[in-house]
Amino acid sequence: MIVQATYSKDAVLYIKASGKLDIYNAPDYLEEVKEHLKKYANEYVLDFSEITFVASIGLRAILSIYKIAKAKGCSLKLINVNKDILHSFQITGFDEFLTIENDSENQNTEQN
Repeated sequence: MIVQATYSKDAVLYIKASGKLDIYNAPDYLEEVKEHLKKYANEYVLDFSEITFVASIGLRAILSIYKIAKAKGCSLKLINVNKDILHSFQITGFDEFLTIENDSENQNTEQN
């Protein structure tokens, strides 16, 4: 899994990956994202437009990322989350503490 990061001029770090956050990919995803989180930003945005599946280990990775961002005083937002992954976040209660925004093409749902 390749994780790409780009900055906006407002000190927002966008992080994008593709594939599945499963037993095979979630640990690498977490480590790569942690490296990017060492950089200063006001907000971290995880773009899920190309993430197709999130297993429980992927949920743990997202929770770890959330905790790191919170400890740094930064906000974390997930964007372009597909319907099935959003449903997993709702079932597990992740939608209660994560900011999740989707454009009208993808989901037409905004959480938090």
